[in-house]
Amino acid sequence: MGKKIAVFFPGRRYSVDCPLLYFADFVCSKKGYDRAFLHYARHREEKNNTTIPEDIENAKDYVIATIQAKELENYDEVVFVSKSVGTVMAGYARETLKLKNIRNVYITPLPETLPYIEGKDSIVIAGTNDRFLDKDALKSFCDEKGVKLYQLEGLGHSMETDDVKESLDIIGRVQEIIEKFV
Repeated sequence: MGKKIAVFFPGRRYSVDCPLLYFADFVCSKKGYDRAFLHYARHREEKNNTTIPEDIENAKDYVIATIQAKELENYDEVVFVSKSVGTVMAGYARETLKLKNIRNVYITPLPETLPYIEGKDSIVIAGTNDRFLDKDALKSFCDEKGVKLYQLEGLGHSMETDDVKESLDIIGRVQEIIEKFV
């Protein structure tokens, strides 16, 4: 078995320690992946006046430097696992560094992510009520690009509900999807 690495790209206020990424890390660890974590996310409670495009721009240099330092060319298998703003950063890193053979898990992508999503080596996981990306537009895009899309009915961008048990079940469903992909 060759060397494998999973690289985790957090959201704007959704760190790699938040449930969807934390348990995706757990899945990858159990499957023998080395893991790398980017840390540009703000604390969920931290409010500021920067826009999403500003946060994306502010993270670019850090992301490129961090990915270059990981020497991904030394791995036989590379998976990028990303959430929200992280989906943009994962696509940006792949394109900017001209990385090949990267498999992507895009959780709740943004409209800015779409130019980076392509083909059979990617999956998209999103709720049907995501305020940032219309469910029908996302479905049409994924169908056109041949990307496997998992849309969870009634969920928004946070991929949770106001019911704890139901939210835990959602986390479990998302992890099952990721486990089959990696």
